[in-house]
Amino acid sequence: MFVSLMVLAGTIRFSAFCQEEPKVTRYNGKVSQQFVMNRDSRIVDHATGKRITYEAYDNMLKKNPGQYKTQPVFDKYGKASSFEIIKRSQLYVQQDGSVMNNPDLMPEVGEPIAPFIMRGLDGREYDSEKLRGKYILLGFWVRYEKPLYTLASTKVISNFVDENKKKGIDIISLGTTLNTQEECLEAIPKRNCGFIPVPESYGFNHRYKISETPYFILVDRKGIVRAMAPHTEFSKISELVLR
Repeated sequence: MFVSLMVLAGTIRFSAFCQEEPKVTRYNGKVSQQFVMNRDSRIVDHATGKRITYEAYDNMLKKNPGQYKTQPVFDKYGKASSFEIIKRSQLYVQQDGSVMNNPDLMPEVGEPIAPFIMRGLDGREYDSEKLRGKYILLGFWVRYEKPLYTLASTKVISNFVDENKKKGIDIISLGTTLNTQEECLEAIPKRNCGFIPVPESYGFNHRYKISETPYFILVDRKGIVRAMAPHTEFSKISELVLR
């Protein structure tokens, strides 16, 4: 018996940038992905934090129709390695029925970033635990295409990385996307876009509860979140003096 789950990332605000002056637009579409659960899947009861059997999970749904939602849990690889059953009263549900991610579950400035392991388009593996001692800039995208992904939108990132590199401060800059490796190779220009693309990595947007894109998280040398900002407020990151 298979159960197909549709996960909605919620309303996403897109920013279109031109060369002279940034123009902000709002996109009311939703990003959805399908994840499949079966009897062998790891299922966790959100209320207790304990793993339950598929039979117990099935009984909870039958005895409480419409009261629970099942959602995937994303691991440090950005993969849905388990599923969580949670009461709908614990979720933010909009009038149209879509579920907004609880902002309280996002990373917070001053707290350690939840570990991740990303494989970049360059073939290298980026393990947050092994990157201690370096700054990390995580950029969360949907796809590398207009109106979101433009020369102007990436130039502020490359400028920030390059300016700090001149001061002797290297920043590992990574960008998540739904794009496949082939799509990334086609979409990414030869010029410096300011980050290393991570193909098929949108699971990290789920893992870190990112509901607005592009969005950025700067992690310091100790693995602590130093700053967070949407693209329209990137100056909150770029104006920081890093040491």
